[in-house]
Amino acid sequence: MINRLILWLSLLGMVLTLHLWIQKARGFDQGCLGLDTHVAAIVDGGCTEVSKLSGSHLLGVSNAAWGYAFYFGLALLSFAKIVASPDWSLRLHRLGEFGVALAFLYSAYLVYQMGFVAEAWCVLCTCSAALVTLLLALHLQLRRRGGFQPLSPTERSHELGLSVAGMFAMSGVLVGVVLFVNRIGTRPLDQGSTGQELHRLVGRSLPKFIDGKHLNEIRACRFDDTSAPLDLTPFITPDTPFLGAADGVTVVSFYDPNCGHCRRHFSALLKLVESHGDRAKFYIIPRPLWPRSELQIAAVHVAALEGRSFDLWAEYFDPTNASATGLDLAQIETLFTKLELSTDNLAERLEAMKPVVQAAAAAAKAAGITATPAAFIDGLKVANYNQSPACIGNLIEHRITVARNLAAQHEASP
Repeated sequence: MINRLILWLSLLGMVLTLHLWIQKARGFDQGCLGLDTHVAAIVDGGCTEVSKLSGSHLLGVSNAAWGYAFYFGLALLSFAKIVASPDWSLRLHRLGEFGVALAFLYSAYLVYQMGFVAEAWCVLCTCSAALVTLLLALHLQLRRRGGFQPLSPTERSHELGLSVAGMFAMSGVLVGVVLFVNRIGTRPLDQGSTGQELHRLVGRSLPKFIDGKHLNEIRACRFDDTSAPLDLTPFITPDTPFLGAADGVTVVSFYDPNCGHCRRHFSALLKLVESHGDRAKFYIIPRPLWPRSELQIAAVHVAALEGRSFDLWAEYFDPTNASATGLDLAQIETLFTKLELSTDNLAERLEAMKPVVQAAAAAAKAAGITATPAAFIDGLKVANYNQSPACIGNLIEHRITVARNLAAQHEASP
């Protein structure tokens, strides 16, 4: 009975890891579980971050592939134990025990990586770790009962029939997952990871025929048409600090103070303030990606009360203040002193801002903002590869023209 359960669970693991491998190859364009039906699904953290870990590969091979090989091997051993001689059944069982023990140790390492390195959880990876733990528990239960006992000749036919039935059922599940959940071969070429691959192919091919400088000059600057317009109400109030013209186009950038890409984006933002500050207003909205950033974001809110939030962002993005673990209270107090901000009861004031930080983080997550930097102009998301000052400047000019045309139409209407 337990050997049959091990076989069935191994077959389930094969389905799970194959599903994970397909979703990872597609860039999780159908969400973390692969169940989102719209294109470019919003990933609610977890799978994407975990897939970027160095520990997501072993010897250059994806953990999903290793997992499939493990489950396939264990299923093969479990089936072979049914038809093999008693001596060989015992040998195969010991081999299976050894494999499950190794898989459990490696799964524990991956759980550590998710919890303490990525600080994010991949649901499919966690399910696989739980499955390995269950397989280990079944092997330990066999040992507690006196060890694996080879089947008698009279038991083999019955056990063989049930095992084959389980394999048949799981094969149907596997085909269903591949065809209906992962929708293999059913998407247009310009959608999902296929579309991304098409973009990469064009990106590699065009420079062979067109000068790279000219390509940059003719590159289209556009908004991300796969993202719905962002409702700015939860993020901007009349008291939210901004730079530029109060009646201008609204430019919102979501930053994490410990985000390296945000540092470069902030530099571009300052250039845009210089060139478009008379016709646009620029906001920075904190979006913590990691718990270590929450204290620094609380400090931004405190600095905003004295009108110095942008100066504090500039200090955060100064390379000399960069920290892999985030800034602690003493380091923040040093920056406050440098900016001539009040440090009286700073720890208590930062603690009082924690609910504000957590509420803003929840609002950003609910709005689908799962990565930084993220830029929006009048609520329209700037495409990720259009984050240069020139492109954002062009898009600001576009929105200024749209606003001017709408105003002209309103004046002309009776």
